[in-house]
Amino acid sequence: MNLLDFNTRFPDENSCRQYLKTKREQEGVTCNCGGITHYWISTRELWKCKTCGSCQNLRAGTIMEKSHIPVRYWFMTIHLMTSTKKAFSALEIQRQLGMDNYEPVWYMMQKIRKSMGKRDMRYQLQGEIEVDEGFYEVVTLPEKDHLGNLIREEVAQKRGRGSTKQMKVLVMVESFPNPQPSTDKYRKKRVMGFVKMVTIDDLSSTGINYELKKSLDPTSTIVTDGWRGYSRSTDVIAKHIKNIVPPKEAHKTLPWVHTVIANSKRQFLGVHHSIGKDYLQNYLNEFCYKLNRRNFQTDLFDRMIVAGAKDTWY
Repeated sequence: MNLLDFNTRFPDENSCRQYLKTKREQEGVTCNCGGITHYWISTRELWKCKTCGSCQNLRAGTIMEKSHIPVRYWFMTIHLMTSTKKAFSALEIQRQLGMDNYEPVWYMMQKIRKSMGKRDMRYQLQGEIEVDEGFYEVVTLPEKDHLGNLIREEVAQKRGRGSTKQMKVLVMVESFPNPQPSTDKYRKKRVMGFVKMVTIDDLSSTGINYELKKSLDPTSTIVTDGWRGYSRSTDVIAKHIKNIVPPKEAHKTLPWVHTVIANSKRQFLGVHHSIGKDYLQNYLNEFCYKLNRRNFQTDLFDRMIVAGAKDTWY
């Protein structure tokens, strides 16, 4: 769906609210009492439970809950975030919507990214999976107490795994042999499947195994470098292939995981410039959500509306 199609499909606020109502009813409206049968009160735009008589409005239980931003602005933001291969900054979305304040737009986009992450958490990667760790530069501010007094200044930073200016991210990419190998030496010999990227504080075997168990099918095979944190990975997955190669040769044994890390870093730097430490996972969610659905024939806008109707911010 391009921008012209969006404007034709949703010309006003009422058309957006009607579409949200339809999608919510298709997914099923559930009351806090567990009741699933409701009737719609059009004059108040809410559902009333036939079991207990309690009411819930159009946005209740969705990512739009308690938001005062018009539904059409939500729809337009979701459309812009899902229809483009790259990403938009909150400042650019603010310009496109013509809103006066930056913070509500930024908060709205974080909710959408959170919902994208919840949707991808439902699935596990399978087969042969390239696994590596990436280090993403984030903004770290001096710590202050509730009165604004400085507790700890930002300390001098060092590079690599021990740096507090960089967050550790575990990157997992499905990788399959190319059924139609090319003679072009610059083309990868393998095909990329789905991707997961999660921030991780502990790159020891305990921390890595915890994330592998959540993200991978137990029958999977992982391919890694020689980092000792992967040494006990067979406790949670079927097979581990360890490759110890020079850094310049790493792209041959782990071709796709390094491409994913490099492309995400370029996008974050080019679009967002800097990302706060507490919000890196949300930006990774958006990157993976669109990357995993790059070959889908259906419109990602409709998929995201359904996800947003079922997943709250909390």
